[in-house]
Amino acid sequence: MNLQFIRYFVTLAEYKNFTKAAEKNFVVQSTFSAGIKKLEQELDCKLFYRDKRNVNLTKQGEILLPKAKELLALWNNVEVSFKENSNKTLKIGLLNTIHHTDAVVPVLKKFKELYEAYNFELIEDNQNELLERLKKQELDIIFIQDELIDDSLFSKQFVYEEKLDVMLCKTHELNNKSQLKLEELNNLPFIEHGNCVLNKQVLEAFEQQNLNLNVVFKANHSDMLTSLVGSNLGISLMAKPKTHSDTVVYVPLVDKEFKRNIISVWKTDNTSKELKCFLSV
Repeated sequence: MNLQFIRYFVTLAEYKNFTKAAEKNFVVQSTFSAGIKKLEQELDCKLFYRDKRNVNLTKQGEILLPKAKELLALWNNVEVSFKENSNKTLKIGLLNTIHHTDAVVPVLKKFKELYEAYNFELIEDNQNELLERLKKQELDIIFIQDELIDDSLFSKQFVYEEKLDVMLCKTHELNNKSQLKLEELNNLPFIEHGNCVLNKQVLEAFEQQNLNLNVVFKANHSDMLTSLVGSNLGISLMAKPKTHSDTVVYVPLVDKEFKRNIISVWKTDNTSKELKCFLSV
């Protein structure tokens, strides 16, 4: 069995389009299609359902996909270990206001499990600085809030949606409610997340309803924000993490949504193997 056919299979499973997948592997479509056909013959099963518009994995294809990724990762680790001059560090930029534990860390963990020969370096910064460092190739990939980017320079991919809930101390008088309205936050001591790009939306929402956003503290890091709220010094708005807290609770707003999409961004012309491996996870 040819490893190249396995690469074809993984790429087609990702792009669901023969033309795009062939381009990503730098071969003509006829060569690519022949490789997929040979792989199916070797495994004696259909890996894709195909019609004029769609290409989707069969049940057998879904079973093969994680195994194929593991196989390619194993071979990549062998190659890297034998190449002394190979770049073994992936530089990743993280927006300093997102919950990395929930969305990014599992991806890093999976990457390390599959590609043990690689290390990664994490850099936290604001949105503009991360984009600038990516442009200068000081970073390989960044995780930021979705925004219009230069399509001639960058590629992007949706990662997850982040929505703000009301964060309250467990002893707060509102903590027993299953949901809250914005008006119930009127004039309550409020701790602002200084780096949150949704602050403008929050302020505008309060003003539109003639409510007072009573900011008593400003914290630039989520850990400090959680500590202040947990000490019952005020309430705040923050995305609910998956990890349990002994000091705070999160209650959704029923009449207003403050949300944003988090995306990964990389330079389109970055053809490094370590980035390609990361994007395949």
